[in-house]
Amino acid sequence: MNSSRINRVSSVICLFITINVPATIDAFALSSVGTNTARRAIFRANNGQHGIPSFDYLLPSTSITSLKATSGDSGDKKDDDIDRLLSMAAKLRAEAASLEAEKAKERADAAERAFREFDTDKDGAIDINELKTGIERVLKTELSDKRAEELMKEFDASGDGKLQLDEFVTIDQFRNRLEALSREERRLAVEAQKNAKKRRRSSCSGTSSIGHT
Repeated sequence: MNSSRINRVSSVICLFITINVPATIDAFALSSVGTNTARRAIFRANNGQHGIPSFDYLLPSTSITSLKATSGDSGDKKDDDIDRLLSMAAKLRAEAASLEAEKAKERADAAERAFREFDTDKDGAIDINELKTGIERVLKTELSDKRAEELMKEFDASGDGKLQLDEFVTIDQFRNRLEALSREERRLAVEAQKNAKKRRRSSCSGTSSIGHT
């Protein structure tokens, strides 16, 4: 993702902050520290992914319109600032939409390339063995049959036991899902251990009570 475009998003957020807060923090909003803070906000808003999230999430037009409507008699300068912000926001929304479209095309192209590599028998579909072999080769990891089945079930929208091109996702999405499954497996294991300890304590407590009677 072009860093200069992200910088422009950050600048608009900083301008929005400057208009909405006392002038005492104007210097912060326009400083490199303020810009970096905005960039971190973008990262968090985008669920920990680099790039630009939905602009409506970052700077909803309703909030800006509301700000203008309630500005009252605070002065022409503030109205002019709001007008400039509205103009910048409109331009940035268009740019963000374009970037999102580009990103979607990049994901689709990456998924199609991976699909062609995974489809070793060239029948136009990825079966469970091709999925397992492809994931192991690309991610350089061993994939259990159970995990491969979980991945297939996750993305096989048609339920035919194979992944067609429109069901196939990028390698990063496969990786993210595998990590999520591993985290859930660890959580369940820890929970099972805790429950087993509770049962043992309960059992020991019951035995002790019987011995005292």
